[in-house]
Amino acid sequence: MSNKKAETKPAVSYDVVLAGGSQFFASRLRELCGQLDLSFFLVEPLWINEFLAKLRQGDLKVEVLIEMAAELYDPNDPYLQMAKEVKRQGGHVIDDPDVGAVMAHKGRFHQILVENQVPVPETIIVQRKELKGFRLTDEITDRVGVPFVVKPGWGGGGQGVIVNAQTKEDLLRSAEMAPNSDSFMIQRRLTPKQLEGHLAWFRVFHVLGEIIPCWWEPGSGVYQLLSPLQRRLYHLRPVTTITRDIARISRMHLFSTEVCLTEDGKFFAVDYLNTDPDMNPKSFYRSGVPDEVVRRIAWQLVDHAMHVARRRHGSFDDELDEKDLDWGDRRRRGLLIAGE
Repeated sequence: MSNKKAETKPAVSYDVVLAGGSQFFASRLRELCGQLDLSFFLVEPLWINEFLAKLRQGDLKVEVLIEMAAELYDPNDPYLQMAKEVKRQGGHVIDDPDVGAVMAHKGRFHQILVENQVPVPETIIVQRKELKGFRLTDEITDRVGVPFVVKPGWGGGGQGVIVNAQTKEDLLRSAEMAPNSDSFMIQRRLTPKQLEGHLAWFRVFHVLGEIIPCWWEPGSGVYQLLSPLQRRLYHLRPVTTITRDIARISRMHLFSTEVCLTEDGKFFAVDYLNTDPDMNPKSFYRSGVPDEVVRRIAWQLVDHAMHVARRRHGSFDDELDEKDLDWGDRRRRGLLIAGE
């Protein structure tokens, strides 16, 4: 019987792994990773269970995970489990799944924003267990107006959002549409100001400290870049300030938010924290994100990933030292090829 230990197969290591996002976005990431000599893998739904199993078995290693697919409210979601496993193994996750799972809850995050004096619309939060006995009183409608907006506190993709609600029945309808949500928000409906043909409603992208604001039409979903000149001309600095405050409070690095400038000149955070921001490009979809925004976000993420991966792999001199050791070993053994 041989005492020789069975050889263990080395884990396959990926510098950058993406979960979610559009094909256009994934292609930009793959292209940039290739240019920077970073290995890349896109975890599509077909592969997620196998990828997660191999990760847990130690057959795979992930240096940087860009997570844009997890259902943060579902502990059994395989993408969420993958993010937690990468974090457990010491990988770098954008964004931390434990932080995201708390901050993506709109009901709880609303309270956090209020405590931190971030301007938000007048809101009443109703717990699911309180729905049956809840009464939409005159006092409540005086606060939020009619019609009002109903949003599930927990969930995404617009599921359960009713923008023209008027009665308790609308609240109950939202609860049926969003069965996973433990609370619901009754929120004042905002009317944006008109700025020379633009509705003053903004969807703002935050990526690793950089803020990219866009005009955004809530009805059509059409984007247009907000230029630096427009920011100065229309005195829109609060759009950036509110987004930066949300990033600081939430400790999230990649998200989008919405900010509205109302007819009476007040700024409000609206859709507080979207942890899987839209990455569909305008060149393919009428309501898509401007292509230059998608490219910029891709570059920021890959540049960050490159620094993380290089830091873990060691400096360029470390790589040269390893090559010198290998060269010296082969020289001693007479295995050098002429010209090496």
